[in-house]
Amino acid sequence: MHRVRKDRSSHRRLRPRVLAAFLVAVGVLAALVSCTGGKPAAPARAAWFQLQAGAFQPVAGPESAPSVAELPWTIQSRVADMAFLGDTLYCAVNGTGLAAIGFDTAGAPVFAYHSDPLIFAHRTITTLVPRQGTLAVHLYFNALLNDARQRELPISGISIVTFLPAQSDFSFLIPPFQKKNPDWEAVGFAPESENQFDFEWKYTDAAETRFAYTRYHADTQSEENATREAYLAALGEPSISGARVPSDLREFFEMCRRSVPNLADGASLQFALRSRADPVRRSYRSQSVSDSAVVIPVFEEDGTRFALIPGGRVIASAASSPPIDLPGLPRAFRYTDFVKERDFLIVTWEEVSFTNVGRAGLLLYRLRP
Repeated sequence: MHRVRKDRSSHRRLRPRVLAAFLVAVGVLAALVSCTGGKPAAPARAAWFQLQAGAFQPVAGPESAPSVAELPWTIQSRVADMAFLGDTLYCAVNGTGLAAIGFDTAGAPVFAYHSDPLIFAHRTITTLVPRQGTLAVHLYFNALLNDARQRELPISGISIVTFLPAQSDFSFLIPPFQKKNPDWEAVGFAPESENQFDFEWKYTDAAETRFAYTRYHADTQSEENATREAYLAALGEPSISGARVPSDLREFFEMCRRSVPNLADGASLQFALRSRADPVRRSYRSQSVSDSAVVIPVFEEDGTRFALIPGGRVIASAASSPPIDLPGLPRAFRYTDFVKERDFLIVTWEEVSFTNVGRAGLLLYRLRP
């Protein structure tokens, strides 16, 4: 593990060490008093936050959030993933770093930011993995969908950044393959546990594009070559039924499938299961090969599963739990992911235009009025 150098004064100046609190009451009040284009205000139980300059600012709703320049999803400021480390929920803020979400004694959210532009700017965050009291962050440089050239990056040859909460700092985990091949990017990442990561490496120049596959053991810093088939297997189960899928999951997946409206021909469903107890998401796909995929995030807590269906309906595996309909989104906006924390659903949203993203942020939806 390589610690980020502390003797670069420019590096230190660029990192905000800040705790910023934005009360739910502010967002709720704005939602109640604001009305755009004759549309009704958001429900009082919903508090909206938009990412502005890497921080979550309260807004009345997505439609009234300040417009931002559309950028490729690979580099736009958006919530790329979420993960629990102990009692703290962390959001991966693409292009910036991490934002921790806590709650004050009144139950209002408090955001703490851990940013480093030298590391995260112009790179794509894909996954957070809690491991041994730290948080592993996978990121890569996308040469096609970017606004910078790779040689312009101040730091090169990185794919796994480790956040150290005790120091509020970052360090690097550099697999042996990357040490030998610093010009290759880890475009694919499939964690199988907190210490075992499967990589798809890509090298591109004017003449050729090459791929390689490895399995990295973060605890021992060892690595071995792998096959593309092994990497694809690590991405998840290519089925939502059959003997390899537990019966309770099969039943829940089928209930979700019936709730998905108008699934396009050639499209598959991909269920991404997350829980507090498991550092790694589990993935199940309805087809091993498909033209496109509809991702359905699933959160597990105390034996109950909740799934976010396209359109904003959250359904639960418990028969006694009625569906939850999140506030409707304007055209071109969509919900992308969620977790359950205390009495809230914390839901990510984005304004999407093909490969570009505009406005993005969080919805905190109180489960009890």
